[in-house]
Amino acid sequence: MNIRTLVVVCAALTVAAVGCRSKGDAVPAAAPTPEAEQKFLLGASLSLTGSLAREGGLTKEGYELCAKVVNDKGGVSVGGKTLKLDIQYQDDTSKPDTAAQLVDQFNDKGVKLILGPYGSATTEAAAAVIERNGQVMADSAGADDKIFQKNYRRTFAVLSPATQYAASMVQAISDLAQPKPKTFAFISADDGFSKTATKAAIERAKALGFVVVAEEYVPNATSDVSSALTKIKPLKPDVIVGSAHVVESIAIVRQSVELGVKPLAFAETIAPHTPDFVKTLGPASEGVLGSTQWTVKTAGKDKWFGSASDYAATFSKQFGGRAPAYQNAQATAACLALIIAAEKAGSVEPTKVRDEMAKLDEQTFFGPIKFSESGQNVVKAMSVVQIQNGHAVGVWPKDSAEAPLKWPGSAPDKG
Repeated sequence: MNIRTLVVVCAALTVAAVGCRSKGDAVPAAAPTPEAEQKFLLGASLSLTGSLAREGGLTKEGYELCAKVVNDKGGVSVGGKTLKLDIQYQDDTSKPDTAAQLVDQFNDKGVKLILGPYGSATTEAAAAVIERNGQVMADSAGADDKIFQKNYRRTFAVLSPATQYAASMVQAISDLAQPKPKTFAFISADDGFSKTATKAAIERAKALGFVVVAEEYVPNATSDVSSALTKIKPLKPDVIVGSAHVVESIAIVRQSVELGVKPLAFAETIAPHTPDFVKTLGPASEGVLGSTQWTVKTAGKDKWFGSASDYAATFSKQFGGRAPAYQNAQATAACLALIIAAEKAGSVEPTKVRDEMAKLDEQTFFGPIKFSESGQNVVKAMSVVQIQNGHAVGVWPKDSAEAPLKWPGSAPDKG
């Protein structure tokens, strides 16, 4: 065989190997280097650009805070060794296919423990690769229940399921609002998470005796929801519930002001707890309700971050006095879950870490972390915040509220 023939054969074998992997066959991970063996190495594919860059940035901050706190306290104790936490980041550009490819690349580099991306679509794409490769993922932001209906056994979500997001706000309004509203309208982005949250909230609203006068869907990541609002305006709903991400949620409130749509209150699933919501809307954000995975009154504490208020103080010190959004906290909690599982396993071997993840029953600054057989944290309840004087404050449930609900919300008249 001459040199040219040998090169062609080798190239063909390489292409064949890559082709086989793309069809679902796992490729063994690279052997860790001696330097890597001295680190607790995690990979994270995140939306650092694209439509979910705002939320992806908050998620990265939560991961970064986890690394700083853990390393400042000496590192992770695993099997008699103390390992420094090292998180490697890649930008998935808010695209599910890219997120899946990046998780595969982490596996090729020997990175078997993964921190989840932002959003349900990217998390769902990553979860399939995680399962195939024998990796383990701590999911910080993929809440859609459909992810956990596929018999995956290596993805664990620290956050409450999507079905709780909008439904929790409907319940809070029912429990706290006086006078109680009668009619609800729902505007949902057309991604899987938002639709799941909307369907569950509509069921809750009807069960509580409210009348649902509208159910409108808008394109994911759109900044123009005027068509949906034009349909809703003549129905004069008492409450408009938005199940969407930051861009769409801001548009719902802003364009309602512009179009003269004036419900008693707005309720939005994700955006109100983020810094961009109040910053962008200004006075129009006042009174808006939001669902949240975490507040400074969340019960529980752990050895790394202390209580919820301790976490808030640590975050504020790290990030220029800014209060943490729940997206920050849930990211840190996912990182924490992997650390606890590895310490309990006494190993970073993924199957051993996976087995300990499945058995976790921990009280943390983020609340309880305990996974169902499918990998969801079903023991953790959500809370509801309201923008009051420019800040997101907890109003529900009552036993962990920071302030009473202000009702009705007056955001439409303040634009």
